[in-house]
Amino acid sequence: MKPIFPFRPLKKKRLYEEVADQIKQAIYDGQISPGDRLPSEREFSQLFGVGRPTIREALRTLSVMGLIEINPGFKGAVVKDIDITRYMEAVREQLAWLINTDEHTLKELWEVRKYIELGIAHAVAANATKKEIHELEQLIKEMKACTDDIEAYFHLAVEFHQRLALMSRNKIFFIIWEMFHDVLLRGYMPILKDIFPDGPDKLLEANLVLFKAIKSGDPEAIEKAMEFHVREEKFFPHHFHKTDKKE
Repeated sequence: MKPIFPFRPLKKKRLYEEVADQIKQAIYDGQISPGDRLPSEREFSQLFGVGRPTIREALRTLSVMGLIEINPGFKGAVVKDIDITRYMEAVREQLAWLINTDEHTLKELWEVRKYIELGIAHAVAANATKKEIHELEQLIKEMKACTDDIEAYFHLAVEFHQRLALMSRNKIFFIIWEMFHDVLLRGYMPILKDIFPDGPDKLLEANLVLFKAIKSGDPEAIEKAMEFHVREEKFFPHHFHKTDKKE
């Protein structure tokens, strides 16, 4: 059965932008799915009431955005799978640039990251299996064995939070978590011993409290655990900029 396309005649001066906007919105709304073949230029021209050059420019725009694939010799372009990681990479690069030029951006990023991890913790409490909880317990044991080795501990702590992001069963949570940590840890790793001269004890305690709250499934306990986690995780933005200057 041929799909019914939700398009309407145009009124803008730059008609190809309106064509591209309507097609893009239909893709985002799920009215057109990945793998669907779009109408030909001639059919689009009739649907929108514009000339074929306008349609051609609109399709070229959508192709550059990565939303459709134009195959010469075939009638109609094909809608591609939307890869959110591609767009997140662009955001990651922009954040990295902003952090190097604006200390306030780093503080804002740290604040947003806190709420992302809070959402992840609630999702894990609701979705994690007994096997996954057991795996987290084993990882906690490895973290306890690090004693005074802050670098060894930190790698395990990152893995702990990465597993939480995966266990959330929400790919957007995971992608955003990966993006934030990739940006922040570039500056964090070289100065760990300066920030935590007494070793990982306080960080370990914060992760233990968070783990127990997630395991309990109690939303209020998770909220309190995350507040404790944030308090114990020291943050000195001037260190990051000092590190950047050395580079």
